[in-house]
Amino acid sequence: MMASTLLWRPFPVLMLTVRQFLGGRAVQVVTALSLVPVLFAGIYLLDTTWTTPREFLARVIFLELVAPTLLPISVLILATGALGNELEDRTLPYLTLKPVGRLRIVVEKLGGVLIVALPTVLLGLLVAFALISRAEDPFVGIASNLGVDQSLAPVLWAALVAGAAGVVAFAAIFITVSLYIPRALLTGIIYSFVWESLLGRFLPGIRVVSVRHYVQSIFVGLLDDPRIRIDNAFSPSVSFVTLEVACLIAVLLATWRLRRMNLE
Repeated sequence: MMASTLLWRPFPVLMLTVRQFLGGRAVQVVTALSLVPVLFAGIYLLDTTWTTPREFLARVIFLELVAPTLLPISVLILATGALGNELEDRTLPYLTLKPVGRLRIVVEKLGGVLIVALPTVLLGLLVAFALISRAEDPFVGIASNLGVDQSLAPVLWAALVAGAAGVVAFAAIFITVSLYIPRALLTGIIYSFVWESLLGRFLPGIRVVSVRHYVQSIFVGLLDDPRIRIDNAFSPSVSFVTLEVACLIAVLLATWRLRRMNLE
């Protein structure tokens, strides 16, 4: 109780955002989505002979499922509601009447989204890792003789770092989108499925402006496994810097929009 009070005074908007999320259905939906990898892990345990646990966790779970689809959709649900719900409920004017700067409002809203989204979205990766690590790997003997590291810990570490970077980037972008587009959730779903998940897979030019590609680049770069690669991958350092710049631009655009909006 005391810790909550101490956080409420310096970060009122952040704490309000977290409370709103925890009391709503958005977290339940995101939690359900985050557990989809667990379902895939359970299916994999029924037949583990077609690939190694390491490649399944890296390729199927992260590169093909989490990064292009589950990650943007999950963050979208939370981020578009941070300020978008305030606009729809017409409560944003009351928030801006407080002696809090527009930039601080955006930053604290983003912080509230991250506090809820990071553990929720990454939960599925942890549970899926725990299940897959129990699988009996029929290739482990051959791999050991070849000197190949079959440990799943590096895969999990790379997935958590890349996933966290994606959560931050998508959260900043979708918060900004919610201030410019009335139906941000619907627009974000179309963007996630068409741009990030579909077109981003097949059109090389889109990869340069695709958060998914930078997240996947961080993953394969940190994992550093020659068997698990993506086409035209950027280095982890370039990917991190690019996502940081994207976040900064998104926050500044959201702040500018919040200052220009007619909230009466």
